Amino acid sequence: MTVQLLEPVETVDTTQPPVLEFVAPMPGFPHDRRFVLVALDDTGMLYSLQSVDRPQLRFLVAPPAPFFPDYSVEVDDATIEDLGVVDPSDVLVLLVINAGDGPADASANLMAPIVLARHSLRAVQVILGRSGLPVRAPLFIG
Repeated sequence: MTVQLLEPVETVDTTQPPVLEFVAPMPGFPHDRRFVLVALDDTGMLYSLQSVDRPQLRFLVAPPAPFFPDYSVEVDDATIEDLGVVDPSDVLVLLVINAGDGPADASANLMAPIVLARHSLRAVQVILGRSGLPVRAPLFIG
């Protein structure tokens, strides 16, 4: 199944954000599976993915559409089943952002997007190893 996020993620209520459960831990973080997604602004472009069990562990994430409008992810059937996806429109794709020293240095990891099922609140970081996609794609060309 190919999934593509064409709209911004809905605003998350930061008073009681839902807990997302990773069906497999993110590489390098074997004990962290529960996260909350919190909007950092009103644009729907930047979010904090924060560990429930270790609040100091946070990732800056963003939907790809504002930065990479043609980006799409091929997700295998087993992953779709693990996430509990029944409809492709239920899927959100988020990119892990490296902020760098400033906006000109910001980059996105296109090789390892996070795929999230809205209905089940399950997520996984998919590694697209043979895709040829960059780990540090510049967010802003300037």
